Amino acid sequence: MIQHSEKIAFVFGAGAVENAWKPIIKILEKPFPNISDADSANCFLARFIYLMRFHASGTSPNSEEALKGMNEDFTEMKKGICLALIDAEKNKIIKPREELGGILHKFIFSNSSNGCVFISTNWDNVVDNYINKIGECDYPIGGSDIIVHHIHGSIVSPNDLYFPSEVVRESYRSKKQDFEMGNLHGTIWKILEDCNKTILYGLSLDPLDAELSQTLAAGWSSENLKEIIVINPDHKKISKRVKLLLDPRFPAKVTGYHPQDLNRTFNY
Repeated sequence: MIQHSEKIAFVFGAGAVENAWKPIIKILEKPFPNISDADSANCFLARFIYLMRFHASGTSPNSEEALKGMNEDFTEMKKGICLALIDAEKNKIIKPREELGGILHKFIFSNSSNGCVFISTNWDNVVDNYINKIGECDYPIGGSDIIVHHIHGSIVSPNDLYFPSEVVRESYRSKKQDFEMGNLHGTIWKILEDCNKTILYGLSLDPLDAELSQTLAAGWSSENLKEIIVINPDHKKISKRVKLLLDPRFPAKVTGYHPQDLNRTFNY
């Protein structure tokens, strides 16, 4: 049960959603048949971002024309991905993992959910909707929606999607976009600073997301932080990555759980 004095951050990623990458792969594999799984999709998208940066730097004679074409492709790609994710959720192709309910009951919800903030690296709203469904049915909170902060953008605003390896300041973006994304990351940082506990679920801390790791590290550099819980089939590896981000001035307990065995605790 959550003590009222405890504030928790629940940070989740694609691992919280069944078939999370399937709609994205379906969009990308049409023009690029070699994209067949999440890893190849990530590699393709990261290279696409590299080329956007390269042409935005004006390095080659045709950079301006090439960047214009890539920006058009970028816009269409993001729109297509958002529509595919919306359709996939509607048709239950992407859905919450079976263990999500048990995780929420064990670590988050009590008679009050005011002590928890939710942060997503996902573009879809699958977990958002499930969290609100659980909260409404089992732990009424006065009819208010539970807000989920989407650090990498969401399907409600295709232009703001954040691709693998992207950072707050990109030369191919407008200053307005850079400011909005920087402000969002700063908000997440401040939220984490106030929390006593962070729960990472379905999040790998992939090296492609170095900025995400730094945002978490900045937020965890606080005397408020007491514990980080890693819920992942490979919790040992993720816990090692977590410990690399911790400020030695503020040592926090790191514990791991397999999502299908929440009764067995691993200390790191």
